[in-house]
Amino acid sequence: MRRDRTFLEEYSFAEHEYGSIVQTDYPGAHDQQYRERVAKLIEDSKKKWPNIPGYEYTAEEHDTWKLISEILIPMQNRYACESYLEGRDKLNFSMTQIPQLDKISERMESLTGFMLAPVGGLLDKGEFLSMLQHKVMRCTPYIRHPQFPFFTPEPDIVHELRGHAPMFTHKPFVEMSMNIGRAAAKAVEKNDEELLDLIGLFYWFTVEYGLIQEDGEIKIFGAGNNGGIQDLLRSMDPMVEKRPISLSEIKELTIDYDAPQEVFFVSESFEQIAELANELAAMAS
Repeated sequence: MRRDRTFLEEYSFAEHEYGSIVQTDYPGAHDQQYRERVAKLIEDSKKKWPNIPGYEYTAEEHDTWKLISEILIPMQNRYACESYLEGRDKLNFSMTQIPQLDKISERMESLTGFMLAPVGGLLDKGEFLSMLQHKVMRCTPYIRHPQFPFFTPEPDIVHELRGHAPMFTHKPFVEMSMNIGRAAAKAVEKNDEELLDLIGLFYWFTVEYGLIQEDGEIKIFGAGNNGGIQDLLRSMDPMVEKRPISLSEIKELTIDYDAPQEVFFVSESFEQIAELANELAAMAS
């Protein structure tokens, strides 16, 4: 059953400027034709807000999705956590065609009530995270540059669907995400930048790049490493640092959106992650 999304009319498509990637060497940052293509898909999204338009993708864009999918799927089969794999099966993405955000949102809404809504790029963390309390995930509709399919410093539809979407079919994960959203909204309301920074870091090292113990092995539940070839390999590389999850340790770190991850945090269970999210919610109360 579809959710009514008219409540999103209260929110603008974007209140703040998007995070820029022009300072990077990523091919998609400086290819004018590619930036114009991204801008076109963003403009299509703005015109339909708060609804999701039907996007028309090129053969080259579908080919990029297909290439990444063919490489990622076997790696996910080996290294992704059970909840992710179950969610991936429920959503049943095409291997060869970029799925339509609206169709995937419809499937998610029927499973857990979680919905997708379009966005044009990397949002301010307060604006982005606060939407999670409403069971809303803002998603970019464009796909990464075809010359570099293995990593992208900006979110794209591979990251959103191959990375994020399957976990939002897992009810405990949805509840934890809503708690993050509530905490972020309170921090914004109180103008508590320090707390909002901590919430953003917690989100980054769990929802985006989290690892979890499962049947005696380290498995992936984070969207960045499940939705990115380079990040998945790094997160499973024994030479890359892994630490037990801890708010005090996370608090000391910073985020570099343009570079591969240097450290990953391992949780004992989703219950442990939920308890930490509850702690953040309590700090924001």
